[in-house]
Amino acid sequence: MTQAIAVIRKEHQNMTRLLDLLDRQIDLIENAVQPDYDLIKEIVDYFLTFPDLYHHPKEDLIFRKIKRRAPELASNLFDLEAEHEHVSERLHTFTRALVNVMLEAEIPRDSFVSSAREFIDGERQHMADEEKYFFRLALDTLADDDWADIDAAIANFSDPLDAEPTLRFRSVDVYLKQ
Repeated sequence: MTQAIAVIRKEHQNMTRLLDLLDRQIDLIENAVQPDYDLIKEIVDYFLTFPDLYHHPKEDLIFRKIKRRAPELASNLFDLEAEHEHVSERLHTFTRALVNVMLEAEIPRDSFVSSAREFIDGERQHMADEEKYFFRLALDTLADDDWADIDAAIANFSDPLDAEPTLRFRSVDVYLKQ
């Protein structure tokens, strides 16, 4: 396995852990129990920041290399860049719903929960598709020099959840260490 794929898989594991935390908070809301809104905000902040701005571009870089090396194979795969746009749209829809709830706007609980579940389920499906199809295609298609270029390009973009705890994701860090 390449360094880039190992890094991206580790990021997927971190995102899965956050989705599990978010899922439990949404269960509380669904059952009319007060969730930890600070935790939910941090999870959303993480998804708005890291995957959208740093993780997906790594995958897009790999996808562009596949398209250059084997355009016929890449065209048979789902359009990863378009899928990343859909992921971002689901995230922003959920974020708007969260902001409305926190501003005490009138929003039906089922509507909020539905938006959250759509985001969570969409993220999980997206990562599963990448693991099943995209990574296999990348590993089968790209050459060592492609991977060397990719590894060099992504070296400076690490997941904040793998770093020392920061004030920015303090609640997330506390929950993940429990």
